[in-house]
Amino acid sequence: MGMRMVWMVLLAVVVPVTAGGLRADDAWICSVSSAVAVDEDGTVGPPDLGERERPTFLRIDPAKKELMLLAPASRRGEVTKLDMVHEAEGSWILSGVEHGRNVSIVITPEGRMTLSVVADGVVWSVFGHALKEGEAAEPVAKTEKPAAAEPVHEEPASEASAEETARRADETAAAAEEEPAQGAADSGAETE
Repeated sequence: MGMRMVWMVLLAVVVPVTAGGLRADDAWICSVSSAVAVDEDGTVGPPDLGERERPTFLRIDPAKKELMLLAPASRRGEVTKLDMVHEAEGSWILSGVEHGRNVSIVITPEGRMTLSVVADGVVWSVFGHALKEGEAAEPVAKTEKPAAAEPVHEEPASEASAEETARRADETAAAAEEEPAQGAADSGAETE
């Protein structure tokens, strides 16, 4: 193997993969906004976690290939190993197996997170948001609020058009008052 080949191998091992502003050695902090389970008989409801609390925050680390629960406190530190980490069109797809269940995660460039857990006869779908861990500590740049627009006050084009508008409103109101009586007469009901 030539020296050139050695350098190429070193570069491939040392230089992290970059895609969509995220490097393979970056991590995400994720929040869970909703979760639903669907059983094979069509029953839909919250995932059955037994006595355990539903995770609300987690950390996904593609370099370590792991998902770690951050909250609630009773579940903090629980880890699921991930077998596959793949970047496609700016989205990250990660998956693993734990206790006979498949765990799959998709994180989009916009920060949406979808996580599914598939077991025999049940699918759990979890939805939330993901933030690159480094961005969580960065202050958000303040933007100036645009000046409030002046309220638009339109004057009638002429005295005649204001009178015409008032006349039409009166005609509409009169027609609405006559309508119930007409409906009763059409249905055969007697009116006095």
